[in-house]
Amino acid sequence: ISMDHQNMSEHVLCMVLYLIELGLDNVLQEEPEEEEPCIEEHCHDSWFPGTNLLSNLHHVINFVRVRVPETAPEVKREPPASTSTDSSSFAQNSGAAQVFSLVAERRRKFQEIINRSSGEASQAVRPKSSATKWIPNGSTPQLTTAILEIRESMISLLIKLHHKLSAKQNSFCPPWIEDPEAFVRLDSVKYSHGDGISAIERILTKAALRARQNKRCIQEICMKISPPVPPKKNGPADKKTMDKEERRQKARERQQKLLAEFASRQKSFMETAMDVESPDADVAMDLGSSEQQDSEILYDCVICGQSGPSTEDRPTGLVILLQASSVLGHRCKSTEPKKLPTSDEEHIYPVDTCGATHDVRLTTLQRFFNDSSCLQSVSIGWEGGVYVQTCGHTLHIDCHKSYMESLRSDQVLQGFSVDKGEFTCPLCRQFANSVLPCYPGRGVEKAHCQTPSNKNLSVLVKEVEDLQEQMGTFSSETNLSREMESVIKDIKNTTQKKYMDYSKTPGSPDNDFLFMYSVARTNLELELVHRGGNLCCGGASATAKRSCLNQLFHVLAMHMRLYSIDSAYNPWTRLTQLTQKRDSYVCNDERPEVPLLFRDVPSLLIIFVLTMPQPLHKEHFTCIVKVLYTLQYIHAIATLSVKFSAEERLAWKNSGALKKHTPDAEKSWEVLLSHGISELSKGNRLYEVATEEMSMISSSVWSPQSIEYALQQFCLPFLRISSLLQHHLFGDDLPSCLVHEEEFPVLANCLGILPSAFQPSNQLHSASCLDWSVSAFEIISQWCSEVTEFADINAEHAVTLVVQDPHWTAPRLLHLPENYNTIFQYYHRKACTFCNKVPKDPALCLVCGTFVCLKGPCCKQQNYCECVLHSQNCGAGTGIFLLINASVIIIIRGHRFCIWGAVYLDAHGEEDRDLRRGKPLYLCEERYKVLEQQWVSHTFDHINKRWGPHYNGL
Repeated sequence: ISMDHQNMSEHVLCMVLYLIELGLDNVLQEEPEEEEPCIEEHCHDSWFPGTNLLSNLHHVINFVRVRVPETAPEVKREPPASTSTDSSSFAQNSGAAQVFSLVAERRRKFQEIINRSSGEASQAVRPKSSATKWIPNGSTPQLTTAILEIRESMISLLIKLHHKLSAKQNSFCPPWIEDPEAFVRLDSVKYSHGDGISAIERILTKAALRARQNKRCIQEICMKISPPVPPKKNGPADKKTMDKEERRQKARERQQKLLAEFASRQKSFMETAMDVESPDADVAMDLGSSEQQDSEILYDCVICGQSGPSTEDRPTGLVILLQASSVLGHRCKSTEPKKLPTSDEEHIYPVDTCGATHDVRLTTLQRFFNDSSCLQSVSIGWEGGVYVQTCGHTLHIDCHKSYMESLRSDQVLQGFSVDKGEFTCPLCRQFANSVLPCYPGRGVEKAHCQTPSNKNLSVLVKEVEDLQEQMGTFSSETNLSREMESVIKDIKNTTQKKYMDYSKTPGSPDNDFLFMYSVARTNLELELVHRGGNLCCGGASATAKRSCLNQLFHVLAMHMRLYSIDSAYNPWTRLTQLTQKRDSYVCNDERPEVPLLFRDVPSLLIIFVLTMPQPLHKEHFTCIVKVLYTLQYIHAIATLSVKFSAEERLAWKNSGALKKHTPDAEKSWEVLLSHGISELSKGNRLYEVATEEMSMISSSVWSPQSIEYALQQFCLPFLRISSLLQHHLFGDDLPSCLVHEEEFPVLANCLGILPSAFQPSNQLHSASCLDWSVSAFEIISQWCSEVTEFADINAEHAVTLVVQDPHWTAPRLLHLPENYNTIFQYYHRKACTFCNKVPKDPALCLVCGTFVCLKGPCCKQQNYCECVLHSQNCGAGTGIFLLINASVIIIIRGHRFCIWGAVYLDAHGEEDRDLRRGKPLYLCEERYKVLEQQWVSHTFDHINKRWGPHYNGL
């Protein structure tokens, strides 16, 4: 009777079904004597008239007498019921009460025996129901007799249980109605397996086969539940679809059942673990925990299994891998990769790479301008930058320290160095070397910071200026702050000192400041590379699903807030205010600041965001983007004007001057171009030198359409970086577009700089996104005067610094010849450029094409062999080398190396390591693309597992 009760466990239920089926399998084979169904309303403890299972299955039990504790919450307090067979006396009692499980009662009695024998009464957790009475510890509750109306048989209970398990009202259909022959064949199956539904169907079928009375009883119960429906003829396709839907439904039910079981176990654990003094305190604690969950993000520790927020005293961190990277520095302007030289006439020139270009630019700025201003005008990290990636798993910092101690004491040979902080994620076993603390309490703050605002731009500009002048305030030293300082040290130790020290003054804090915001720039640029170089696909990126940039920005911002920018030299003031002209070029004691049109605008964006108090309000972020977009746009106009010929420059200057007094002159690229040319023409030297240089480079004719396209392309890299930064700071979804031509308006709309009156059907002009906080023509004149003053002294360098192309193609490995014999014949007898000897084991860098000696003592410098030394200079610790005499590729990552495999295979697709078989080898494009993808995505440590120490001997 209590089959379907909530206190009945599944194990007991399965045992009951098994015993019933076992009894049916061992019943006597002779036809049992037919009996009439018992309809007498006896109420006694012997529920069945005999021991015949076939008769007992269809026997109807009307009433049950049970002993119920007076304090049982399942039963209402009623006057003692009479034991007469009058059904009306039981209607009120049975309607208001539920069955108190006999199994639960026996379990309680057994627990009382244990308590009396041990002499210790366990403290019971009080139920949350206010109607429950409290029972003193050690007292035995009084039992009372309750008579409950049942009117069920075992067959009817089995059919109801079948309905519940299948979640359908008329789920059981007797099989002998549709196919009598199949019904007879079911009895021949000796062993059957399946879930609870199939077990009940087997029991009912066997019961119907053994006794005709059971068969009639089953049919009557099924007819009462649902009337007969004419059978439908389903084809094979329909049956296949029904089976598929049924499997899906069962899978969903099992999933929901598991989730409910987990929630029930967690709730039971919390109830038994907490010491509750009163029901009111319990309710208050529940309310407090719900509010805490709304305001704080909960993290699951993969070591201890506990879930909770990251706090100041016990911070939670992300498992991360820090590695130095020079992938960005090897980008070029050309869309085609560089070819590997296979003759003396072919050469590779690295001067046109991204890393070399930025190094030359920084060196030029430092020759003529203030050093501190120079280090805030560019970004480093193109070579030797620090890339941060995570597997997405979190753990407590103290649990991580215990985990590292256990790894140190482990004597098993490991492929990583625990002393250098290396470990594998306890959950996914991905290689890692640090933990990034999670900033606590981001739920409510995030919603608060994204509230829309209708403030004027000038008001927001003043608020941003006031926030920048606020000094960083830090609480007393906590575990969280210590861990943030620790991860900053890990980031600095990841790369070499030569990639961090660019200041002319050793130990200058400007070096630290430059390195911190360049780490953020490096990770944003690499994510953009992983997304294909643009944001047309929106959020379609595997790396974005496991990004840690939000937590990284908090750590970097905490460190950068230690430094303050002098208000007199704050770029924000020169961007948003008309300042008096300073004759800084006359004084020789102090070098001038870098003109705004020479500065890298994405670097300024990151500096402004990370030096402001956190969390940053979205309205202030949008204000910063709008102001910097005006600088980026005027920079694009200045770059275009330098590329014009003298005749074109004069023509565009005159045509734009005629429209200067129109209402929308400040948002017309033609007027702004004319005004920019007029201002830059005041220093005659700039355009004179530009005309001589550009006449040899560009001979194209500029039309209004080509100028508008060039302006949008020049501003697109800034909009992409801004959109990524907004995505990680505020959680906004990245937009997507179908064609590349729609990327500019889509990103402008995402950043909030698109004019409100813009219609999607109209063509967007890049100048319509401009929003000026002061007079456009006056502020442009101020910016251009800084350039003309410098151009009068150094015109050639001024042209070089003005003309910038922010577009770089995706990083590529060298283009290899199709036949391996071409490489082998040229390089296996080639002399080393360092020692002028033919190396015993020659190797070739597939990133830059440098020819090196593998394990050659002749080229060893400071106990570093040439391959290891080249991997530090070319890839900041990562090297990809092709062994000429073995046709295989080795990867060097820091202090480890591994054999990657071969990209040259024979005609059957097999490797020929060490060239033992002498088969002709051909380039496998698929393998080479996989190698290139692993290099760009920095996944060598995760994919390749057979690593070993090289001891600087390669």
